[in-house]
Amino acid sequence: MSSDDKYFWQIGSPPPPLDRHSQTKHDIVEEYVRRYVLKLMAQANIPELRLSLIDGFSGGGCYQTEDGGFADGSPLLMMRAVREARIWLNQGRRVPRNINVEYTFVDILQDTTNYLRYWLNAKCQENAIDLTDFDKTEVITNGFLQELPNIIRKIQQRKMGEHAIFLLDQYCYRDIPMPAISSILKTLKGAEIILTFNVENLITYISNRAANRKAVENIGLDKYIPWDELKSLKATQKQEWRRILQRYLAHGIECESGAQFMTPFFVKPQGSNSWGYWLIQLTNHYRAHEVMKTIHWEHSNDFGHELGAGIYELGYNANKDSDYTGQATIEFGGPSKDACIDGIREHFGKQIFLLNKPIPVGELFQGCVSKSIAAETHLLAATKQLHASKNIVIVSKDGTVRRPSNTYRMDDVIEPSKQIIISSI
Repeated sequence: MSSDDKYFWQIGSPPPPLDRHSQTKHDIVEEYVRRYVLKLMAQANIPELRLSLIDGFSGGGCYQTEDGGFADGSPLLMMRAVREARIWLNQGRRVPRNINVEYTFVDILQDTTNYLRYWLNAKCQENAIDLTDFDKTEVITNGFLQELPNIIRKIQQRKMGEHAIFLLDQYCYRDIPMPAISSILKTLKGAEIILTFNVENLITYISNRAANRKAVENIGLDKYIPWDELKSLKATQKQEWRRILQRYLAHGIECESGAQFMTPFFVKPQGSNSWGYWLIQLTNHYRAHEVMKTIHWEHSNDFGHELGAGIYELGYNANKDSDYTGQATIEFGGPSKDACIDGIREHFGKQIFLLNKPIPVGELFQGCVSKSIAAETHLLAATKQLHASKNIVIVSKDGTVRRPSNTYRMDDVIEPSKQIIISSI
């Protein structure tokens, strides 16, 4: 969290309370870091992983729970995730595999970073985090943007160490402009970003006035807002204009970040006056994107999506108005899962027949995942349904014609069947 009145840390005073939505967000971060490490070390012959974990708005590392207890914040959770992955990878091994992580935790207030150092030290003494991780932790009192050039330079100097996760849990949408996001992904080939973006806060104040336009300009998204159409949009689309603007903003973030893969999942905090926000992953790596999508579906009760169940289109086209109106928030679960698979199957069918040539399964998947809530399990299910319709043929790498299956390899090749059954697509 960034330093806000709601989030106050001072040694000797109780830490701030932990909201339920923040707890879920923390659970996702912890689980993602653990699975990320295990994914990168999936091949048993890899002796070492060098990784940087950066929390740009770290907070004090501790929260108070509803029952008066204490809960670790994101810095400790990332360290705990690494510890668990390290233990799992080295079970039964004579020669340990090394998980070499450097941690950088940044917050702008001195009281907050003092509290974080205090809490980290206490956890290390309790043996709740590994000493090797504690010794490679740097806590910095500064604004994240001011510190970012130094962080990037430090990561670049690590030999074979450009794998990095930036957790940017900003309180205000203004804290991280898009050029900063883009610079991280362009400069560090192994970097990815988990970003909080207060989309409803921003949308509430968007209007065609100089001050409001300046705020959006400062984060690099002004050219994606239809300023001249705002008044008409709000008047004619009274129920939908907020969702329409979400599409514009999502499109802007995707373009300006330069990320190949993006997941904007919607979080609605409890309380009638609480604005919803996006938890966004930005990455250039398909497998990292897939890991995050899977985790979101596992936390289906806490996340939604307002961009569509199958393949959604970012931006707004008045000629396709019916595609946007009447779209309720997607609640992850049974009906949404079915709608997601149906939408993907229809999209795959159209794409395959438009291309009218063989295409690898992996290429087909990667071409749509940033415009869908689908995880790989849903992509596979949609492929199986399409395959079972006999409208397509799938051939393995060795030339064997495959039958419909629950699993397909990324190098399997799909092409239109010569015997098309249109009604099944």
